[in-house]
Amino acid sequence: MPKQTLLEITQHILSSMDSDSVNSFAETVESEQVAFVIKDAYFNMINNLDIPEHYGIITLTALGDTSQPTHMLIPDGVRSIQSVKYNVIKSGETRIQYDDLQYREPENFLDSILSRNSTDSNIQTVSITGGKLFIENNKRPEYYTSFDDQYLVFDSFDSGVDSTLQQSKFMVRGALEPVWTMADSFVPDLDANLFPLFINEAKSLAFVEIKQSSNPKAEQYARRQWTRWANDQSNIKYRSHMKGPDYGRRSRGQRRNSPILHNS
Repeated sequence: MPKQTLLEITQHILSSMDSDSVNSFAETVESEQVAFVIKDAYFNMINNLDIPEHYGIITLTALGDTSQPTHMLIPDGVRSIQSVKYNVIKSGETRIQYDDLQYREPENFLDSILSRNSTDSNIQTVSITGGKLFIENNKRPEYYTSFDDQYLVFDSFDSGVDSTLQQSKFMVRGALEPVWTMADSFVPDLDANLFPLFINEAKSLAFVEIKQSSNPKAEQYARRQWTRWANDQSNIKYRSHMKGPDYGRRSRGQRRNSPILHNS
């Protein structure tokens, strides 16, 4: 199946529902409802799939605040972080060297940080909401966590090189939230071979939310296609194979049990 526009998918679902045809997704109340259901189905679906096209380089934002020298702001639109590298070049050196930094669960991060002696000369006490962190100020960062899905917090920085961790020295790779545009000509960012699954998921959801009934045929097709793609690891990998913390949007009624998820 070729890729389809938002209008084409809306028309297809309206036809399946025996509803009036439209020339724009916003033409009727029902067609607009269908279009928003299609959007919901799309984001529900991509939260269960690891799609290579949605990965890219992420630019963290440095606070430039010496009172929080190892805090970096996660930009909007990041669903998960796969890897974090930092350029550990020292003053006077010219060779760029990126080291991998390891993610730690918040509790493990705190166990390590708080075991340090706060009176040592190489420790900077950093205040955070609800407590303090003992950050080493004489070595490169080695690991990080997030307490709130807004900031990455690292264990150390080298004050002999920089007064805070530097945005320009990070190389971060992760999954980015796809852009969705409510426009007739908009084509969802998805491989063509996933469109049958996507459309059947949207059709099934539209019947439940708008018609207050089920569509067994669409549900059957969707189940078959999920099984097919579960077995095809060359293009799509399930999210359980991802290695980084997950900042992804959640489907309706689904909440995080903790501030940050780390899938191994």
